[in-house]
Amino acid sequence: MSLQFSRIVSAQTRNMGPLSVKSIDLHQFGEQASPLALLDDFSVNGAPFGPHPHAGFSAITYVFEDSPSALRSRDSLGHDLTIHPGGIVWLQAARGAMHEETPAEGGRTLNGAQIYVNLRAKNKFAAPQTFWLESGDIPEVRTDGSNRVRVLVGSYGGVSSNIVPVEPFTLLDAHLQKEMSFALQDDRNAVVYVRAGSVLIRGGGREQPVTHGTALALSGTGEVKFNAVRPAQMLLLSGPAIREPLFADGPFIMNEPAQIKAAFVRFQAGEMGHLAPRSDY
Repeated sequence: MSLQFSRIVSAQTRNMGPLSVKSIDLHQFGEQASPLALLDDFSVNGAPFGPHPHAGFSAITYVFEDSPSALRSRDSLGHDLTIHPGGIVWLQAARGAMHEETPAEGGRTLNGAQIYVNLRAKNKFAAPQTFWLESGDIPEVRTDGSNRVRVLVGSYGGVSSNIVPVEPFTLLDAHLQKEMSFALQDDRNAVVYVRAGSVLIRGGGREQPVTHGTALALSGTGEVKFNAVRPAQMLLLSGPAIREPLFADGPFIMNEPAQIKAAFVRFQAGEMGHLAPRSDY
């Protein structure tokens, strides 16, 4: 199958008190967005949300290298982590876990990407797990002497991340001065979000410029070239297309409405664990 380009989608800004979000409407990509279920570029100063449950997917936070604050990430699996700028935490919620994330330091702004990745039906009820890497533990690839590609999850350029989720996924933070390439595999999709600068994307006989604050989805098979028209930072997120029914309600993503109801019952019964709110906000 030749490479297919989606339409360009611009991030929509939403301000909710201490939280400001540049959100990509993945519904506009249709099936090309799968397995991605959420992609937000956020800034937060404070604690807009208390502990809350997740089930049926993985919730990921990548703290941008230019974030003024570190991230404090707590979950009902017993983790209380401080993830500094450039680090990442991946909560594979699966059958269910409680979660809370805030700036590690009061009065300082946290900048990052909030990402949800759907799970196949066979993995939605697996035991929850948490993976994380600090900035210095994330491998980097230098290409063309001036490009820097951080391999947050998956493999690229002969190096691999130590985060290995239950289903294959690639998450790259690419800082481009020139050109880089990425081989899109059969039956996988990719979403590219340009956070800064401008990139010309070429592949399958097509080319499409993508500027800061916009995103594009790709599907099919073949080599994709990303050429920095202006120095750019982009996130590349790629995983297997999930062709299963999808029902989402609040913090749960399942395959049928009955599973959503069952997840709420598990949550209310305390089967997703317990997490007390922070007392220092």
